[in-house]
Amino acid sequence: MSVFVSVEDPEGEPLAGVFELESLFGRFASVPGCCLRFVGEGDDASFNAAQTPLLAAELESIDAAALGTAERAELERLVALCRRHAGKKRTHIRFYGEESSSE
Repeated sequence: MSVFVSVEDPEGEPLAGVFELESLFGRFASVPGCCLRFVGEGDDASFNAAQTPLLAAELESIDAAALGTAERAELERLVALCRRHAGKKRTHIRFYGEESSSE
């Protein structure tokens, strides 16, 4: 299972390339705050310009030293993306969960 990350305008048009989080998202539920707890493989989540600085702060609070190599690389990429786009008007950072098709 994975979570895909995209930067989009309000209409859903991509503003940056989509990339995949394969393992880091499993740590999000334990991060204190109001944003990351909504990101997971079962649902989609979207953060607007007013919310993205909070999202970036939550990501920056994750202890990278406690992560494996793959998780650390995903965190670095995601933090860089959030820093680049945080607070930009008409910009959304969206997470798309990849739910199992066994329903």
